Amino acid sequence: MIRPSVITKVISGPVHRYGVMNVNGKRSVGILGGGFAGLCTVSSLRRRLGGTIEITLFDKNNFLLYTPVLHEMATGTVNARHVVVPLRKVINAGEIHVRCEEVTAVDLEARVLETTSGRFSFDNLILAQGSESNFYSIPGLKENSLSLKTIGDGSTIRNRIIEHLEKGALEKNQDRRRALLTINVVGGGCTGVELIAEIAQFINIILEKDYPEIARPEVRITMIETAGKILTSFPAYLSQVAMERLKALGVELLFNTRLDWVDENTIGLNNDIRLPKGILIWTGGIRALDLNTKQDIERDSINRIMVDNYLQIPGYPDVYVIGDAAHFVQNSNPLPPTASVAVQEARSVADNIAKQMQKKPLIPFHFHYRGDMASLGFMSGVCEVYGHQFQGFIAWVIWKAFKLALLPRYKNRLQIVADWLITYIFKRDTSRLP
Repeated sequence: MIRPSVITKVISGPVHRYGVMNVNGKRSVGILGGGFAGLCTVSSLRRRLGGTIEITLFDKNNFLLYTPVLHEMATGTVNARHVVVPLRKVINAGEIHVRCEEVTAVDLEARVLETTSGRFSFDNLILAQGSESNFYSIPGLKENSLSLKTIGDGSTIRNRIIEHLEKGALEKNQDRRRALLTINVVGGGCTGVELIAEIAQFINIILEKDYPEIARPEVRITMIETAGKILTSFPAYLSQVAMERLKALGVELLFNTRLDWVDENTIGLNNDIRLPKGILIWTGGIRALDLNTKQDIERDSINRIMVDNYLQIPGYPDVYVIGDAAHFVQNSNPLPPTASVAVQEARSVADNIAKQMQKKPLIPFHFHYRGDMASLGFMSGVCEVYGHQFQGFIAWVIWKAFKLALLPRYKNRLQIVADWLITYIFKRDTSRLP
């Protein structure tokens, strides 16, 4: 709730609306998005500027979704409740205003966020609205596939896999049985690779005891990738290690292959291959979430807002864009939509807002690459850290330690570690949840 001391009326036409303004000598900052970028900005601003600013955080959800372990939630390795962190538990609600509502429009010139409850004006805006799956207008894809962006997506994938195993165990017709026992994942980036490795390991573990009616070779798990390898941003050696690991788990890899169309039963590929759709999971790309801005601004092909060297929108020096919503070019290439990029951008923006207040020159943003990492099922992974390459169990440990450090709440860290230990000691749960 916004305290009365920082509320002022703003009149727009006949409607009375409310907004946070710069009062008592404090600078007001509005942040759209409670993901990694938004929350890191909040903590960085408080650390640098303390009580000299008023911060309001807008998000339609009242939690942070911890996406780095979402693929493990999809196979039951991690409990669904443990991958969400309540916003009000990681920030001081007495110091930060949290508004759980959808922002319907942004006035960049006036630095105003509009919601269903009013208009809110600030000295600085930070837009970190995040991203969604990009289906690239492929015919039938959105209607006939699953994705992995929300906690609901993770639950749906888990339930669909178990449902198909239950039906497949009973099905006598070979064509219908083959379709039920087919799992296709499209996209060989980190999300797709981590997810398909978890799924394959999950299938390998549970089939013999829980589904003796199904032989492992009957379950066809396929990764479809347009490039000639998976994990294209990784060093070639680690990409090769990941490919060998997936093959060992029983994953079929289709490279240089493009998904052209999908219907309720079949997927069509560019090389005239037709596959049973079975369970189709799309991890082939993202786009920035739509944001209704009252001014025309330049965006890229995946809806990201073009920003300058300071992560500001050109022509609007008090409006910053970070995370998956920002198109920032470094070394002639746009930065990837990763948590590490978002965190560094958030810290840079906090530094530059402090410099704006001090009337000092801003510092251009520069992303410092520290490495890449991916899990390849339970207790296996690949990673590069500061030029050093690791694989197998040690890479998995490094991955877990790094990802846990991103979690802003100790309770969730302990819960996830407990989930991993339970998974190690006991076999996976195959109950289908409502």
